[in-house]
Amino acid sequence: MPDRDRPSDATRPAPPAGAQLDDWNLLRSFIAVYEAGTLTEAARRLATTQPSVGRHVRELEGALGEALFVRLPGKLKPTQRAHALHEAVAPMKLATLRATQLFADAHEVLVGTVRIAVSEVYARHVVTPWVAQWLAEQPELEIELSVSNRSDNLLRRDADIAVRFFRPEQDDVIAACVGGTELGLYAHESYIARHGEPQDFEMPEGAFVAGFDRETSPIVPLFRGTPPPRPVRFRLRTDAILAREAAVETGHALGVYLADVAAGIPGLQRVLADRFGLEQEVWLCAHPELRRSASMRFVWNRLEQALRARLGGDAPSALSPASAPPGP
Repeated sequence: MPDRDRPSDATRPAPPAGAQLDDWNLLRSFIAVYEAGTLTEAARRLATTQPSVGRHVRELEGALGEALFVRLPGKLKPTQRAHALHEAVAPMKLATLRATQLFADAHEVLVGTVRIAVSEVYARHVVTPWVAQWLAEQPELEIELSVSNRSDNLLRRDADIAVRFFRPEQDDVIAACVGGTELGLYAHESYIARHGEPQDFEMPEGAFVAGFDRETSPIVPLFRGTPPPRPVRFRLRTDAILAREAAVETGHALGVYLADVAAGIPGLQRVLADRFGLEQEVWLCAHPELRRSASMRFVWNRLEQALRARLGGDAPSALSPASAPPGP
């Protein structure tokens, strides 16, 4: 017969809950006091106040129901329970330090893809060699080159970053002028050895000018002073700039180059500089996501530094429309 005075399992009260030690702040303060030996030194290590550390220790002792330290003159001596507790929670400190290190490493090891829009000339002669070096430095970084002479829409995310030869018109695009170059007319030294340096736009027999095909960019703004009485005849017509350059470098043609690019190609000489040329600003532009992407900021910073060094641009200044992006 059941004992009427003994509560059944269904009505028996639950045992009192044990101490809840899930407050990391209490444990963090305990570890600091255990290792430092005083509240003052523990507070210094934690960059907090001595009363806060003391309150945490008292709360922890209240939860455990016993003292963790014996108060001695100028020192707190851990009890046996404190030794046992420290042995149990010390791995939490190591885990926190490891997590902090991983977070720091995440800022050093760049992961993700950055898409750069660049003209075919700058892709071939300027940007690609730089990109190859950056990829060697950052093994988790990936870069896509959108090589075209059109203007990709950054706000539509056709690209993340663009190198352009005009000031951007989109208000929300981050932009900085990184220097300037100039369009000019060039001949190879073998052309000049064969035909002499040109004095006008009339080509000697066997020579020709390599020019546009369907490209709509007008050539008239490149003439200084009075344009030639007759339109310049393009006997080789192609919108592929690298193809035009290849023709010039055979020594049979004249063609238009960017001055900073021509300076790096052996044998090229500028001709008719007083009659043909156009200054070009070079702009670095980016989508506003630049401010939140470490990978984009890395590529932007490297591009900006390299372009300013190449083009003689001033030191970085405030960007449009907002201040410069933070460094990684």
